[in-house]
Amino acid sequence: MPPALHREEALARLAGQRFDLLVVGGGITGACVAWDASLRGLKVALVDKGDFASATSSATSKLIHGGLRYLKNGEVGLVRESLRERRVLAGIAPHHVWPLPFLIPTYPRGNTRWLIRAGMLAYDLLGFDRNRGQDAEHLLPGHRTLTPAEVLAAEPLVRAEGLTGGALYHDCLCEPERLCVEFVLGAAALGAVVVNHAQVTAIASREGGLGPAEIEDRLGGRRLAVEARMLVNVAGPWADQVDRLCGTGEDVALTRSKGIHLVTARPLARRHALVLRTAAGRHFFIIPWRGRSLIGTTDAVFRGQVDELSVTEADVGDLLAEVREALPQAELGPADITFRYAGVRPLVEADTQVYQASRRYEIIDHHRRGRRGLLSALGGKYTTSRHLAERIVDRVLLHLDRPAVACLTTRRRLPGAPAGRFVDYLAESTRALEGLLPADVAGNLVRTYGLRHRGLVELLKAEPGLAERVRAGHPDILAQVAFAVDQELAVGLCDVLLRRTAIGTAEHIGEPALERVATVVARRLGWDAARVAAEKAAYGRRVLGQPEEPPPAAA
Repeated sequence: MPPALHREEALARLAGQRFDLLVVGGGITGACVAWDASLRGLKVALVDKGDFASATSSATSKLIHGGLRYLKNGEVGLVRESLRERRVLAGIAPHHVWPLPFLIPTYPRGNTRWLIRAGMLAYDLLGFDRNRGQDAEHLLPGHRTLTPAEVLAAEPLVRAEGLTGGALYHDCLCEPERLCVEFVLGAAALGAVVVNHAQVTAIASREGGLGPAEIEDRLGGRRLAVEARMLVNVAGPWADQVDRLCGTGEDVALTRSKGIHLVTARPLARRHALVLRTAAGRHFFIIPWRGRSLIGTTDAVFRGQVDELSVTEADVGDLLAEVREALPQAELGPADITFRYAGVRPLVEADTQVYQASRRYEIIDHHRRGRRGLLSALGGKYTTSRHLAERIVDRVLLHLDRPAVACLTTRRRLPGAPAGRFVDYLAESTRALEGLLPADVAGNLVRTYGLRHRGLVELLKAEPGLAERVRAGHPDILAQVAFAVDQELAVGLCDVLLRRTAIGTAEHIGEPALERVATVVARRLGWDAARVAAEKAAYGRRVLGQPEEPPPAAA
């Protein structure tokens, strides 16, 4: 088994070394920056005030996609970049990125046949290299048009009134939290110091540049001084706050957009993701996910405190009304919702409606503004984060006067990705676990962890009791909980249930299962009864779309 990742050791290294690069923000962009910079030989530290992928990166529609609707805004470059990155991510993380068919019903108004047909042709053209170098299971066919009868045969709940046909195309589905965490773990394996629940509270100035950053350990209450030659601010919706700590003298212009998602108790679509349009002209998805449906997203200007973000009953009611309008036969009501979550997208456009705002990113080089040692990245979308990181690290090397080093992240597979076809690895590894684990449990471990499932097998040999299922009828086992704490820097129940295992992301898992999980975590982290109760309550709040309070600090 790989050596355990100890948070205390990471904190000691954080305070005891001088780094080339301090990355502030452990979402997908920060994770990709840490991975890329480590591969290029830089000494990297990464910190996040919460857990890795706990904010915007966990509040996505769980897609790796080109963004078909951005063609309507003329953002051809963004769509092309996204489609290229879709191919790259499927190549370096084939165990996390999988093809998913999408169906767009067409009607006389809104999603008209000619408009969707034109969009499909452009989408295929811009994704001309979508299958270059891909394994057979990751090949994406071109679009095709459907008759009304074919649409209804494929997805019977589609509104039949006025239906003129449909279009079928493919994008990709992923587990965004696990993909982000694997980038972080890959950086750590290369020597990066990565610490979650550690907040930058102050940044000193030094000769026109940056001095040490003060980091507060939000679990232990300690304050550490971290020395780094450069700081990259990828704090997402908190980016303007971090820049103010750096003393830039001006606020970064951010528009914050709130988006919510809902998980249903029953599936609304058979096997296609549905792309539906409201009467007001806004599009949303209904995505098959874990035997249920994931509905989202919304776009609304957010002016509150990001740390207090929540899904309100009004949010739920508004989105359900749109679903009932576009998909009346689903007869969806509040009682059908089992999980809800919200996120804030940082947008770089201020003078437009947030739904129409670009998802492009912007790199602010503060050297040009007289503040050496600081880069800030704003905006962007999950799918393009790897490429954004590549551009950031190129600029870091330039400012550090380091020789140019080629980026490796377009072809270097993530730690869990085996060589060759993943479906072959899945079949072979699942067979190898016969007799040790039930087939559904074995398959779940290999799909979730890829190569890294071997660490769980070693853990099971040492602690056979961890083979117990978290819940009857579900493939997740307690070994995943222990592995999250031992090997993946999870320090709270939400870290484990929402961002390492996805055990608790479809519905509240129930008190008996929650107690089993909490017992394993508490034993490994030395929690008392009060801490266990607080962690259970935090998970319960997240299921309802309420803020996740930070874990209690040590006394």
